Amino acid sequence: MSAVESIELPEPEKVRGASKRKTIRHLLSFVHGYWRETILTWAMVLVETACEILVAFFTQYVVNSVKTAATGDQTAGLNDLYMYSGIIAGLAILAAVTGIAAGYWAAAAAAGFAKNMREGMFVKIQEYSFRNIDHFSASSIVTRTTTDVTNVQNAFMQIIRAVMRAPFMMIFAIVMCFVTAWQLAWIFLVIVPVVLFLLLFIARFVHPTFEKIFTTYDFLNQEVQENVDGIRVVKSFNREAYQEAKFGKVSEFIYKSFIYTEKILSFNSPIMQGTVFAAILLIAYFCSTIIVESGGTTLDVGTLSTLISYTMMIMMSLMLISMVYVSIIVARNSAERIVEIVEEKPDIVSRANAITEVKDGRVDFNHVSFAYNEGKPVLHDIDLHFAPGSTIGIIGPTGSSKSTLVSLLARLYDVNEGSVEVGGVDVRDYDIKSLRDKVAVVLQKNTLFSGTIRSNLLWGNESASDEELWRALDIAQATSFVKAFPEGLDHPIAEGGTNVSGGQKQRLCIARALLKNPKILILDDSTSACDTHTDSLIRDGLSANRKDVTKFIIAQRVLSVRECDVILVMDEGKIIASGDNETLMANCDVYRELYESQLKGGDFDAAE
Repeated sequence: MSAVESIELPEPEKVRGASKRKTIRHLLSFVHGYWRETILTWAMVLVETACEILVAFFTQYVVNSVKTAATGDQTAGLNDLYMYSGIIAGLAILAAVTGIAAGYWAAAAAAGFAKNMREGMFVKIQEYSFRNIDHFSASSIVTRTTTDVTNVQNAFMQIIRAVMRAPFMMIFAIVMCFVTAWQLAWIFLVIVPVVLFLLLFIARFVHPTFEKIFTTYDFLNQEVQENVDGIRVVKSFNREAYQEAKFGKVSEFIYKSFIYTEKILSFNSPIMQGTVFAAILLIAYFCSTIIVESGGTTLDVGTLSTLISYTMMIMMSLMLISMVYVSIIVARNSAERIVEIVEEKPDIVSRANAITEVKDGRVDFNHVSFAYNEGKPVLHDIDLHFAPGSTIGIIGPTGSSKSTLVSLLARLYDVNEGSVEVGGVDVRDYDIKSLRDKVAVVLQKNTLFSGTIRSNLLWGNESASDEELWRALDIAQATSFVKAFPEGLDHPIAEGGTNVSGGQKQRLCIARALLKNPKILILDDSTSACDTHTDSLIRDGLSANRKDVTKFIIAQRVLSVRECDVILVMDEGKIIASGDNETLMANCDVYRELYESQLKGGDFDAAE
């Protein structure tokens, strides 16, 4: 079996937080600001529908006036013909105008509805903690804010145009059938329930397939995202064919699923057309029989033409309901997935009357234990205490939870046991924004956003002056290469910072973090792409210019932490040793082995 054949496609999602009632309530809230356009759409559709029904009603008088002009009083017949024809023409023009207006306002309402959905989801996502983000994949979030929103938007536009038109036209047409020829109205009372039952029966088989399709859309987007992000790796390993085959399998599944659903939905049209023809034949047969037997006294030819028009209206209303119902089937799962995003409760929020001022950079880990998603603990009974201005180095093998430990300081996750204190206050008692403004984190793979060097630096401090920007760049050892760019601070940055080197990107991210004027600075292997000389200059700059800042330096290189006040050696989520360089060299075999393997003979970059 090939690697591509072994790929397992995802099972349909179980929407956890969105009942039908909640889904409808949330969707209605997204109409906020666009109720005017929605109500105007309904008003225009109501007028348009009334005009169409009246056109059918006056048609019988036109037919009868022609009959009168041909077989009776020609003058009276022609006068009636002109009058009723004029009424019908006026009604047709009014119907056309209101139909255009309804289309315009429906489009405006649907576009605003979609805008509110996207904004509501995006704003909610900004409130998520890392644990909430982990709950959804990035590809799933992208699908929900694009494809799912488009599906619901299209359904909404159809619904607001059909919610008045179809029921009103069908009910009024049936009533007029009773008024016009009550002897034949039973035909519709039989046909309409049968058609509705068949539509519901078809929909029962379609909805589960759409659930599978939209789950697979997430998987498809994930494949695209991974391929684009890792395109250099794909090309360097000549794996284009594998990626194409992998993508093709997912795409083929979506194609076959849509074919399956369309095959089922294709029964809609024949059912509706067959129903229309059956109704017309029944009306024509029974009405003609009554006309012939009564000599035109009970029913006449004009009545027959009007009944056929009403038949078409009733059947067209059912067809419209069928189309809208199919659209709702498609959009139902999308709506539930959207509401699931909005319903998700951020598990990290600021408490009422939260503290907004961080006194200093004192850090205390009080018997802390932590596990991701209630799984196996990755930190075990961590009890550490550091004074403000300390420089703490953290070293250990990959997977020893070094990054997890420092992520608790910015409250990116909450501890399972114990507490983390910053400035003598439990981080859970701080206002989240205030805490994170004073705890700056620079990751090994930090992100630069499309724009300029200046716009990226201003993420650290929107009001920073050029002098402050250059001072931060000096400490981060980035001044020389920034000045080498012709545009200087206004040098453009491509998406993801792909037009600068890895070391330049890391130094710009360090400068951005320094502009926050933090009490605590966390460098999570953030100089790994820099040479050892630049790494040393950055550490010297931080020591000389930010003495009051508590600094955590996570590194794989011993050289990066050798001068720290305290060095923590971690393994499997535990602190196996701590102390300065000399203490660890004397008492910790793990540290001593790392030191000797990396620095013996001056091989400073061996750890890279």
